[in-house]
Amino acid sequence: MAAAPPADQAKEPIFTVPFVSLMMANGFLRVGTYMLVTLMPLYALDRGVSTTTASLTVTFYMLAAVLVRPVSGRLVDTRGRYVVMVCGSVLYCATTGLYALSLPVWLLLLVRALQGVGFSLNGTAVMTLATDLIPESRMSEGIGYLGVEQTVAQLFAPWLAFAVKDTYGYRTAFLVVFALSAANVLARLPLKFADKGPLPGPPPASAAAGTPWWGRIVEKNAWRPALVMFFVMTGATSVNTFMAAHTADHGISNPGPFFTASALTLALARLTAGRTQRRFGTAWTIAPGIVLVAVALLLVFWSPNLPVLMAGGACYGLGMGTAQPGINALAVLAADRAQRGLANSTFFMAMDLSQAVGAVALGALAGLTGIGMVFLASSGVLVATAVAYLTLRSRGFVE
Repeated sequence: MAAAPPADQAKEPIFTVPFVSLMMANGFLRVGTYMLVTLMPLYALDRGVSTTTASLTVTFYMLAAVLVRPVSGRLVDTRGRYVVMVCGSVLYCATTGLYALSLPVWLLLLVRALQGVGFSLNGTAVMTLATDLIPESRMSEGIGYLGVEQTVAQLFAPWLAFAVKDTYGYRTAFLVVFALSAANVLARLPLKFADKGPLPGPPPASAAAGTPWWGRIVEKNAWRPALVMFFVMTGATSVNTFMAAHTADHGISNPGPFFTASALTLALARLTAGRTQRRFGTAWTIAPGIVLVAVALLLVFWSPNLPVLMAGGACYGLGMGTAQPGINALAVLAADRAQRGLANSTFFMAMDLSQAVGAVALGALAGLTGIGMVFLASSGVLVATAVAYLTLRSRGFVE
């Protein structure tokens, strides 16, 4: 068991005025983002396009966000957190306002891609600024708190999107999202004083001449924790991709309670995981979290009834809410402060790529063995990841 941190470290404040302002701004953005995730495919379908074209409203957005991740990390380290954050927020807000117009489909997809660019720039800068504000001794705890607003948005935003759309129509719903994104921009403006900017002296290693191409995309120390997160999220991809089809085969027509239970325990875990980590140590927080996700997938694989499925959701939320902030903290703390932007982009690139790779690999497995085996195999991947993490940690490969 790890030794308890000194009392003065444990009392270092997280909820400073800048951190709370950052959380508030992030809350506005998250609600708007999840509203658009709900609305955009439906909006495209109601305009008479095919389901394939409608799905491109998500694909273009995510693809643009992934492609910009490495650039956003380098810009955050070389230009400063505040400048990149505000530029990303303004671009996100401006493109959101265009949805209220009746755009042709090709232009709608282009605007969606530009919004993905804004989201990526903003997201990398926000997380990097947050890690500057959070005391290093409480990094995992602070990252967990920062994610609570995402959990609340996942529960609240789809309901708000449908309520406004069904009552007033798409145009009003898009205007509500525009108002939220504008509030996000305004809430970020006072944060300029909290950004210390690029460190004085030589530029970050990723920007130095002669750095190999991969060194400009991946932070040289953060890639190890990011690799752990890659395999965690590869297994977890089965939930979003195959849940509905699997539960239908088991006679459960609505898997919604799984996600409700997951969101509630995810919020609980994010509020408590940091304190647990400070008490018991990193390994005894991250590894059990990964195993809990594996247990959740086993329960989904079995799922003879709704209560078992909800128990799986509760395990899933506890596991992800415990493991993810801890691994994110490892990635950030592994890098120098001058490289934290690139460290965050490395971590989030691993998450983005894992969903793309996981969807393809698990889809192929489902075609060969059936959907149910996807959850069993994914659980095995997560158990192997937990064992590999503990083994590599004992050998000094990862913290």
